[in-house]
Amino acid sequence: MKLTIKTDIFKEMVSKATKGASCNKIIPITSMMSIELSKGVLTLTTSDASNYLYVRHDKIVGEDFYVTVPVETFSKLISRMTCEQITLELTDRSLKVSGNGNYLIELPEDENGELIKYPNPLASVADPVSVGEIHNTTIQTILNTLKPALAVTLEVPCYTGYYVGDKAIATDTSKMAVLNTKIFDSNFLISPEMMNLVGLITSEKISVDSQGEILIFSSPECVVYGPIMEDIESFNEEAVSELVNSSIDSKCKLSKTSLMQLLDRLILFVSEFDDNAVTLTFTKDGMMIKSKSLSGEELIPYVESENFKEFVCDVDVKDLTTMVKSNASDGVELYYGHDNILKTVDGNVVQAICLLQEVEMEE
Repeated sequence: MKLTIKTDIFKEMVSKATKGASCNKIIPITSMMSIELSKGVLTLTTSDASNYLYVRHDKIVGEDFYVTVPVETFSKLISRMTCEQITLELTDRSLKVSGNGNYLIELPEDENGELIKYPNPLASVADPVSVGEIHNTTIQTILNTLKPALAVTLEVPCYTGYYVGDKAIATDTSKMAVLNTKIFDSNFLISPEMMNLVGLITSEKISVDSQGEILIFSSPECVVYGPIMEDIESFNEEAVSELVNSSIDSKCKLSKTSLMQLLDRLILFVSEFDDNAVTLTFTKDGMMIKSKSLSGEELIPYVESENFKEFVCDVDVKDLTTMVKSNASDGVELYYGHDNILKTVDGNVVQAICLLQEVEMEE
């Protein structure tokens, strides 16, 4: 079996497919990649043992071809190729890669000494149910703005995933981010690993199907297959929505660049004994930020101010930095005066951080 393809096309495919391989040494399949040419469609498949990524390119001329290769060695070799075309040829127990030179890659075998056949769960999907369609711009908003609010520990496992349906939500219960756009008719809990893979799809419109507890995101050049996260019932969507959509009359607009520079300076004066706390004081002239030890303070003037009132609160400086950094606009619209939260609004995205003296959100 032999396959010849343009180097630039193959490089791009391999680079993308590699991102689906978690390379967990305990699970061999996660360190492999399958390469299949069937009826003119070339498909590269990788997995993290839970989600599967299929990268495709059509109109490839050649005979049907199939091989499973070690992803690390293979991807590094392909990324270093500078020739116009690459030829893959299966020779007994090795794959011959020809381009700038000739290289033999030893192929992985199973316990019976047979060449590995990569799992393909997508092939067993029959009569999937259409969930709807999601736009690439929506996925990128989720990854750029909501992702920083995800929980990264497992105290409440459901908060490590994205709540996606009538809106999209990410929260670790101290940070919250909501995209107030209806995405699906049904609500799903989507793992960060799956969402990251969907973010690799470049098509603007992505079809979404389900079969049982499986979601399938499809475009002509890429498919992501994986399980829905469990325990969506524990995700307190109502509490998050109520908090972030609270009516707050006072707001100010601050320069994102200036605020990020200020926080970068001030954080040098926030010690571990302060529990990352800083004090915000809203004055007529601007917002004053002070370290708890009072060894650092700086005033940032408002770009705009509406319904000003004096207000003082304590926040986690890391949470504040995360919220400001993930704000897409150059101007940060900061809403203040609420007993429990400080929030920003940027179009249909609302972010909020809990004040340090607030009562913890009910789980």
